Amino acid sequence: MVAVPPKNVARALALLAMGLVASGAASAQNWGGTVSVVTERVSRGISLSGDRPGATADLYYRDDRNWSLGLGLGTMHTRNGADAEAILSATRWWQIDDHRVVTLSGAHYAYAGGGNADRLRYSEVSLGGLWDTAAWGQWGATVSVSPDLAAYASWGYLGHRGATIAELTWHRRLVGALAADVGWGMVANWGHDTGSYRFANAGLSYAVGDWRFSVSRLYSSLPQRGDPSLQRWVAGVAWSF
Repeated sequence: MVAVPPKNVARALALLAMGLVASGAASAQNWGGTVSVVTERVSRGISLSGDRPGATADLYYRDDRNWSLGLGLGTMHTRNGADAEAILSATRWWQIDDHRVVTLSGAHYAYAGGGNADRLRYSEVSLGGLWDTAAWGQWGATVSVSPDLAAYASWGYLGHRGATIAELTWHRRLVGALAADVGWGMVANWGHDTGSYRFANAGLSYAVGDWRFSVSRLYSSLPQRGDPSLQRWVAGVAWSF
């Protein structure tokens, strides 16, 4: 049995907030966001767009008390019939020093479309941290707990049984605006008849002003559509404001 976790926008917003705080830009503005287009939407080893291109819009409001509220919207194409995703999130962060930040986030994921799209809905709480080093880049870690993440087996839907998700990230500038990004994670499903799986990514990104271009190689130990594993290239472009 496997769980199907969509994009963790709460974690992305938390890392965005941490990066802004660490760079000293957190007080520059209260509103912001990112709009992106990718060749395929893949999150935690799960394809959300079925080998098709996808788009997302992540919006946030940040106040002076270290709180951030987020709204994420994304396109989907799944066998459940889901074609749209909406995520509401709230993040609180604490800056330990000039290089370390801790965050606590909560998010609710909702879905629209035909079929059994509503079966994908779930909530989660995430505890994260970011360590920014001058020599070795930025290191991030997040542990998320969801009491109602949907689970599936080869014979069908098994209910919202929940899972624990652990994720590690590394980001380092290489030359100029060119940077390397590496990530690893694991989804541990709850229940006696559940199984865990792993996912990872490695790629390059290039930033030009408010634009960011990226290409990554993705891996997952979770079989999809008859393949022994999910391994593919994904490219994207994002604009932040």
